[in-house]
Amino acid sequence: MAPPPPAPARFPFWTEEKLRLADTDMNGHINNGAIGAFCEAGRAEIMQAVAGPPETRAVGMAVARVEIDYLREIHYPGQVRIGTCVARVGRSSITVEQALFQGETCFATSRGVMVMLDRETRRPAEMPAALRQGFAAMAPVGEAA
Repeated sequence: MAPPPPAPARFPFWTEEKLRLADTDMNGHINNGAIGAFCEAGRAEIMQAVAGPPETRAVGMAVARVEIDYLREIHYPGQVRIGTCVARVGRSSITVEQALFQGETCFATSRGVMVMLDRETRRPAEMPAALRQGFAAMAPVGEAA
């Protein structure tokens, strides 16, 4: 049996996206690819909030892994709220957890690993202290990253 979806109160950072008719598939529900794009939008916005614009960051950032659990279908039209937190801060990576809501209903969860990259070598790089501190501040509410 799967664990219950996380409560919205767990997430310190929020992003909103509008559902588009183009996000639907042949079954009439929002397509899994669109849900992946919503997760990406949430990750991108938390990275921007903590590390600033990509062109000014001390390190590059790349997705190393993403898992998405689809809990129920949703339909056009509507809004999606993406709650994001940083569940783990490592030496050169962070683990991001997300929950996607339409209204009060959690319809998907995601867990992703982002790796810091040296801009010259494109290899994993140690995370600068300022980023480590910023990402730690995005820990799940009531927990430490």
